[in-house]
Amino acid sequence: MSDERLIRRRLPAIEKKISDIQPESDVRVRLIGTIIDSNPNSIVLDDGSGKIEVYFEEPPKIRNGQLVRIIARILPLIDGYECKGEVLQSLDGFNLELYKKVKEIVR
Repeated sequence: MSDERLIRRRLPAIEKKISDIQPESDVRVRLIGTIIDSNPNSIVLDDGSGKIEVYFEEPPKIRNGQLVRIIARILPLIDGYECKGEVLQSLDGFNLELYKKVKEIVR
């Protein structure tokens, strides 16, 4: 009898702009942006291409105006989609302009 173990892996989170999210095909996304509003269990993120509300099970510890990276699951709905946050990472001190320049060179 073979020792087969069930290994559950998550799909990779693909880096996207908010405006490029495709709920029909995107499952997990990675977003970088600025928090422009927050509620007890959600935040509104702006990445320059659009705004999105991201829901969390527990209240995130962030402040408005903070630069963050979010890994989120995209849940398609009849009239759009919902974004469920899995990870929220503070990017305090992160040079976003340099990051964008490097991404352009690497592409």
